[in-house]
Amino acid sequence: MPLLRSILVTGASSGIGAALVPQLAERGCHVVASGRDRERLGRVSASSDLITGRAGDVTDPEHHRELVAALASLPAPRAVVHLAGYFQTGMLDHLDDASWRRSLAVNVEARWSLSVAARELLADGGRLLFIGSDAGASPRVGAAAYSIAQSASETLRRAFQAEWADSGCAVGGFKPGLVDTEMVRGFMSLAEEAFPARAAYDEYVSARRIASADAVARFATWLLLDVSADQFTATEWDIRNESHHEHWSAEPLYPEA
Repeated sequence: MPLLRSILVTGASSGIGAALVPQLAERGCHVVASGRDRERLGRVSASSDLITGRAGDVTDPEHHRELVAALASLPAPRAVVHLAGYFQTGMLDHLDDASWRRSLAVNVEARWSLSVAARELLADGGRLLFIGSDAGASPRVGAAAYSIAQSASETLRRAFQAEWADSGCAVGGFKPGLVDTEMVRGFMSLAEEAFPARAAYDEYVSARRIASADAVARFATWLLLDVSADQFTATEWDIRNESHHEHWSAEPLYPEA
């Protein structure tokens, strides 16, 4: 029996989110899938009767109300998974106000707002899962706004862990490493002049140490549905740590490396 019955996933119209939603449904979970691309989200939702798609911008308060209402209509225990992200390129002294604010709005403020709005639904065995990034601890030249936002998101996750320790909701986070998604392919296609830190990522790609979205989704599914609440909260989860691989996958993380 899965540890959760209903799960809200943001960023579900592409990448890791689009891979995660069907896997959760296959395990018998009701899933509310949020994404900006209505057409793609429709295809994800059509894969199972257990999936309810809700198209919208994760920074929109009205969309939050719609998502929370949809999650409230489903059985407990429930979870919220923050996968929606925005990778902002550009040197800090060249960013316009809108670009700077968008990075913080998607990667930090939306996660705070949606978590707080869903708090009561996550009590009594619920879970809150944040996706993280190495960029939060290692600023990327040409993408520092994203690094700053990821650092803030990690602090937010830790703050929720501290403040909600006795709430009945387990708060956790995980790092997927470099993943083969449209977002990653987008910034990897930029010239080095536009994104000076690209060389750091080139090394991972050359070594073929880039995970598939499906593999990351399997890892997240295991964290949500099979790992105990104490371990979920206490462990600094990183998909590249091989000590737990046998529990969620029979295949190597980087089969071509």
